[in-house]
Amino acid sequence: MALINYNRSILTNLRNGVSIPVTSTPRRIMEFGLFIDNPVNFVELLTTVGWDVTNVELRSNQPNQPTLQIEVRMDGTTVGSTTQESISNNEDEPLEMTTKFQTVLTNVSAGHHVFQVFVSNTQPEQGDITISGPANVSGKLIRNS
Repeated sequence: MALINYNRSILTNLRNGVSIPVTSTPRRIMEFGLFIDNPVNFVELLTTVGWDVTNVELRSNQPNQPTLQIEVRMDGTTVGSTTQESISNNEDEPLEMTTKFQTVLTNVSAGHHVFQVFVSNTQPEQGDITISGPANVSGKLIRNS
């Protein structure tokens, strides 16, 4: 296997490096391009998003927590996603979370492709989510030699 191409988008590498509110509407937070020279390949994407949860309403009839959805899109089409519900800590302090996941694509067509990361809160009535960092995504093109 050979590494053919690599690119990344870095919002911040630091915890508490940014403060971006997350709503129920998907919001683009990162983007990068990657050139694919041969359609026999693997593209590995590694996404990390640090986030804080505040204003959680702990109600016995609504046990859900704020939930972060992360979507990785290639040329506008979702190719990877994850959803993580926050963990209740029963405290007034903000809850700090980090979500990290990998997306692996095979035989991506040759040409230039745009990769984007979108975030949304699928349970906004349960509390607020803020992207705080670290927040980055990297993509590498690998081909069997």
